[in-house]
Amino acid sequence: MQLANNTSTSALFVPGSEGHPAVNTTVLIPLSVTWAVLGLISTVLNIIVCLIVMIEKRLWTITNAFVVSLSMADLLIAAALIPIYIYENFSLTQNPITGYVIAFLLLASIFNIGAVTYERYIALTRPLGYRVTMNATRVAVIISLCWALPFSISILPLAWDADPTTKYHKVYLIVTLFGFVLLPCLVMIWIYVRLLRVVRRFISRSRSRSTWGNRTGERAGNEDKAVLVFAMIFGMFLLSWMPLIYINICEIFDQGQLITAPVLYASFYTLLFNTIMDPLIYAFLKKDFSESLKRRWKKEGNNNKRQDTIAEITLTPSQSKRSSWRNS
Repeated sequence: MQLANNTSTSALFVPGSEGHPAVNTTVLIPLSVTWAVLGLISTVLNIIVCLIVMIEKRLWTITNAFVVSLSMADLLIAAALIPIYIYENFSLTQNPITGYVIAFLLLASIFNIGAVTYERYIALTRPLGYRVTMNATRVAVIISLCWALPFSISILPLAWDADPTTKYHKVYLIVTLFGFVLLPCLVMIWIYVRLLRVVRRFISRSRSRSTWGNRTGERAGNEDKAVLVFAMIFGMFLLSWMPLIYINICEIFDQGQLITAPVLYASFYTLLFNTIMDPLIYAFLKKDFSESLKRRWKKEGNNNKRQDTIAEITLTPSQSKRSSWRNS
């Protein structure tokens, strides 16, 4: 799959084109079934993440605003990318709009993970100025840019009719891959390495100074967990993008023969795996999410118990009444 739009081919979506491995129908059918199942799982999990934030007012935080935006990107990849992929592999045709959709969704995913990283960087390196820097207006602008910029970048080839033979398109592919994929990934790696060092120093200082209740140390521990959660999300994102980066480098330098069918299929599985793991990491490792889920689960359990108790209370008089009738 080419990250940048190319109307003549998409390496992942039409493997039989331009020297790429031909589609084996006997292999494609079971693969399509597994992709559909994984896509459904990813769609449900990411919808749950969005709904939890909407329902639980405790989760209405700046950090979770970025989390919801990232979940929406994952949701669109699972809900839109998979049907397109399966359809175009079976039909062996490509709709001209497909390349733009692919580029938009994947770039939106990168921009959103970058926004989450930026928010964590400000939270830990500028804690006193966090509320000023990350105010509601600025957060809305950042999230809007995470969607508007990928859209603008993805439709840019329309300026030269998306002709892959032009120099403009070649430059566009190179700039997109190295400027909007590889460079942001390298910057985010540097940021998370620095953040983990900052957190480690902060925790050690806070614990040594804390003499009662260790509240400061506990707060530092919470920040440490938050950084670890998002570092894990970024790590999963990076691993899932490795096959895609390899494919795009081969495409840009006209080495399509190096793209084998296993690489194509592996790239799609890793992409799906990433969209599934993100909501699971939120649910089990992000403290505010896990606590909200536990409270809601406990609340539902208490409501069920209360209903059972009410049923017993209302049932008891009728039972005793029937008993008295029988005795009479």
